[in-house]
Amino acid sequence: MIGGVVAALAVGAIVIAGTIGSNGTDTPAGTVSADWNRIVLVDERTGRVIVDDESGDEVARIDTRTRSVTDSGVVDSTAVVVSATAAQVVDLDAETSTEFTLDADAITWPSGSGLTMIVASTGGERGILVGGSSRDVIDTDEFAPIAGARYQWGDARGDPTGRNILVTDSGNFQSVLFSFERDEPSYFPGLALAIDDSTVVTTQNVGSTATVNLFDHDGEPISSGSTSSVRAALIGDGSVQLVTVDGEIVTMSMSSGDTESTGQLDIGPIEFGIVTTTGDRLVVSGAEGSAIIDTGGDVVATFPGRELLTAPWAGRGSTCVALSDGATASSEQVGIVAFADGSIVNEADMTAPFFPSADGCTIVSSTATGYQVTGVESVATVESTGDLVGLSPDGAEVVVELEGRLALASTSAGIDDEPIDLGPTGRRVAFTRQ
Repeated sequence: MIGGVVAALAVGAIVIAGTIGSNGTDTPAGTVSADWNRIVLVDERTGRVIVDDESGDEVARIDTRTRSVTDSGVVDSTAVVVSATAAQVVDLDAETSTEFTLDADAITWPSGSGLTMIVASTGGERGILVGGSSRDVIDTDEFAPIAGARYQWGDARGDPTGRNILVTDSGNFQSVLFSFERDEPSYFPGLALAIDDSTVVTTQNVGSTATVNLFDHDGEPISSGSTSSVRAALIGDGSVQLVTVDGEIVTMSMSSGDTESTGQLDIGPIEFGIVTTTGDRLVVSGAEGSAIIDTGGDVVATFPGRELLTAPWAGRGSTCVALSDGATASSEQVGIVAFADGSIVNEADMTAPFFPSADGCTIVSSTATGYQVTGVESVATVESTGDLVGLSPDGAEVVVELEGRLALASTSAGIDDEPIDLGPTGRRVAFTRQ
């Protein structure tokens, strides 16, 4: 019964109250805010978007007419609702919805930013880019239709603001910059590698050799250099840090294109890399571990036997990144790492589903008898008969399914009466601020 769950939740909250404060209110450029005062609920059957205040009182109801929702996302005052045949971009303030008809199934987030949502057609030939903070939308079919385009949206790169998105068009052997600041796209030879607010980096691999090219956003060349085949890159102050397939760290001068070997990773062949939302750290995963590199090419930390957690949010935190040992399909040990200095702030065995705070330093996960909250230097298990559904961006509230209803419960200060009722199950839950 709900009354029994409340008591259990209140006991657990006392244990973890000291850890939730790790989420600050300052929001780095590429991340959503930890502050929230609205709860956004998306009905999976009808696509209706319901907005509640922090007390659970309904303040808006928006009908999108999207049936059988497959995914949804919320950034600031913008929600995106996806079905197999359409995507709806919802203005939560104006309480309006705009439909885009395309075959899609999920929202993609570019490496380097948590502020832009991408809905890609299943064949990759079209993308709807949604700037959550500005509500700007780019439909590639309207903005720049390209014959034979096959965009690799899953590997898209963004600057921290998400205003500039670089993506490989494998159908035309080029990279394309879509920018909310520009009236038309820019085109570049090679595969998309990295981007910031003024520079684009691409690579052309021939055998085991790569030609790395730097351009400004207009497509004008800046410099070019050669190295072994590259898997990841990070733009710094006057240089670009490149990580090759073999784990060599190569520093490339932006002005001259000269390259210099500055380090070697011992984590096996490099599989991929992501830039953090702060824009100043590169997290690379190899066959035998992971590493964090800064803009000067220094190795901040190495993590043998750990890989980036296979979840869309794993690299979108403002402060921490989640690394996993991938032990089993049902349970894995997850390390929460502060990417500024590479310190492991906590690690614990976790069972999916996982839900993170906005800074990435608190993760709530399921257990056989409830859920577990893992924060900075603290792990607390909370008894609950309901299934875990979500976590607020400040890590202070969880959403659980109780007796066919969704309930919002505090994990930071105990509960006076019953959890706040958020309506029936079958709703996706997100948090945002007005």
